Amino acid sequence: MADVMKGVRVVEVAQFVLAPAAASILGDWGAEVIKVEHAQRGDAVRALSSYGVPADVDGVNFLWDPFNRGKRSVGIDLTIAEGREIVLELARRADVFITNYLPSARARLGIDVADIRAVNPDIVYGRGSAHGPQGVEADQGGFESTYWFRSGGGGGGARAGGGPGGGGGVLKKKAGPPAGAGGEGGGGGE
Repeated sequence: MADVMKGVRVVEVAQFVLAPAAASILGDWGAEVIKVEHAQRGDAVRALSSYGVPADVDGVNFLWDPFNRGKRSVGIDLTIAEGREIVLELARRADVFITNYLPSARARLGIDVADIRAVNPDIVYGRGSAHGPQGVEADQGGFESTYWFRSGGGGGGARAGGGPGGGGGVLKKKAGPPAGAGGEGGGGGE
């Protein structure tokens, strides 16, 4: 299965874990993945080691490397016209566009479905978020803990001795990205 995506170009405009993990899996399958990062600070995950998330003795960032392996990264300022044009040109030449930016940010930055499809009608557009693309909470951010505690799973499964249980990180981190990469993602792909 290593090269089933060979010849496919993916443009990722995302931060943190969910969408970057999906794009990294496409890269594992042979796709060329171009990660667009903030022009000055990069993906916010790059800075987490400076806030107490340890790197090992070889300097590996355990939050960065697993979800961004094998990608080519470029810093682009999406808040200016020239930056948006560069991203639209990347999308014009791509097969897949992946983002986890919230709807208001996608609209403000000119990278929503209609914007990307205007330059490439055949592109596969994937988006991932805590609450999905529609509804009253669509523009509310969230992380894995949002899922576990909103679903009731975060407090369930009390431990022996009465301690609280915890939401397992395995389900979303292991099942969510491959599902998104494969085209099933709770209605997020287009």
